[in-house]
Amino acid sequence: MLNNNNQQTTSVETGVPSVGSIVWSAGRTRAQQAINLYANIDYLRPYFDVEPKEILHRLLHVLIPRWPSPDENIKPELYGPTMIVFTLAAILIYQMKLASHSVQDGTLIGTSFLICFGYWIGSSFAISSVSFICNTHLSLMQILNINGYALFSHCLVLFLATFIHTGHDHLLFYGLWCIVGGMAAVRMMFIIMARTINPRYRILLGLFVGAIHIFFLLYLHFAYHELAESVSHALNNEATMPIGLPVKPVLPLASPMVDVVSKLNNRVMARNN
Repeated sequence: MLNNNNQQTTSVETGVPSVGSIVWSAGRTRAQQAINLYANIDYLRPYFDVEPKEILHRLLHVLIPRWPSPDENIKPELYGPTMIVFTLAAILIYQMKLASHSVQDGTLIGTSFLICFGYWIGSSFAISSVSFICNTHLSLMQILNINGYALFSHCLVLFLATFIHTGHDHLLFYGLWCIVGGMAAVRMMFIIMARTINPRYRILLGLFVGAIHIFFLLYLHFAYHELAESVSHALNNEATMPIGLPVKPVLPLASPMVDVVSKLNNRVMARNN
């Protein structure tokens, strides 16, 4: 009996390393295959193969909110969204320079690229995760496409609100935010809601997507934007006085000195006489 138990333990002990090595090698092989697949340029090439006319057509339809047809195909294309995010980053850099925004660890270019690309990829992953829970028939590449083209409204609103500096700049921004940003948000909501089967999840997912899109535009404007009056004064080279600095009275301090000098002059004149 002891010999049988010893034989079983030794067989199990000798078998564990072999099984572990097999599992390790299989996992390493699959991970290497996945890395080679996504690192291959040929895998990403179909997502950037698009005609300029098609990009222009999609940019125009971003601001036209309509319920998509059931058989409408959403091509997972990333060239247009990538160029839109680059444009948004360039506008954000100019806005940071106007607002005299400083970065302690890093540069303005790195900060703007991190914000824009981080939002695009991060929000797309968040929408994809919630869409998976709500049983929405959209892939991650399709969500990246929809979310990227929706950022075209952010480019328009920030461009007009940054380069048109008037006394009612915030009113202009709020108008563009409601009209342009709202239409793009509704368009994206309709596309995602049309691919969601459950009506209850459809409304919740649409509100979630629209809120992310709208509030990110508010963040970009008010986080890196200076008051319109200060910007207009800086562009027109007008001198601005610092606010809140105490102003010392000059005349009340000078009048006692004048009295002292006049008294001394009177005494000198009296002695001479």
